[in-house]
Amino acid sequence: MLPIRMIEKYADWQAWLHDYIVGQQALKLHAFILKEFKLEPILAEKKPRSVLDVGCGGGQAVIRLKELYPHLDLTGIDLTESQISRADIRAKRKRCQVQFEVADALALPFPDEHFDVVYSFGSVKHWPDPLKGIRESWRVLKPGGELLLIDSTSDATREQMINFLAIAKMPSPLHPLLAPMLENIFVQNARPMSIYYQIGEQLNLPPGTVTQPAALPTFLFRTRKPLAAND
Repeated sequence: MLPIRMIEKYADWQAWLHDYIVGQQALKLHAFILKEFKLEPILAEKKPRSVLDVGCGGGQAVIRLKELYPHLDLTGIDLTESQISRADIRAKRKRCQVQFEVADALALPFPDEHFDVVYSFGSVKHWPDPLKGIRESWRVLKPGGELLLIDSTSDATREQMINFLAIAKMPSPLHPLLAPMLENIFVQNARPMSIYYQIGEQLNLPPGTVTQPAALPTFLFRTRKPLAAND
């Protein structure tokens, strides 16, 4: 049985720190991952595409997606009210049409088979029960839809942290100072890769659903919901 833990939503100061410091740098990693894992073609398809960002924080990533792919119908949810307030303000300032809601990743307030893409960047480590959260994401995903979960792992190495700093274009002389700080941010509450491999097996998902790029302190949980039982 997977371990379940109690994790509170962000305090206001934590939400501010994530929104204005961590989130801004993570946005660079987000752009790199979209390109590195060839996720852009999925989002660029010119047909109605409804996308849910689970744990959207201050909305930086989902708003950026709207700027890149205006045809997308985007919804972002987060458990922290102040994060959603900032996301709303940010979207209005940028004149981006994105729906934001305060909601729990473990009890999504949406009907079954509602979204073409369910996406989460940097949120899974905060879910008290990741298996339940992934099952909820799967529930609201349409047949043929894509599930994309990206987050840090407790297996991350110092070398991977330095690679992230390079991707974020932080000055190289600062890397030795910033890498330990980044480890605290990335590894805090993070789980080992073995947990996500175990979840993939419990959900009977195909091999290769869970991967970890050697150069990054993250995992990618990616799979497509079958169109039919034998798809």
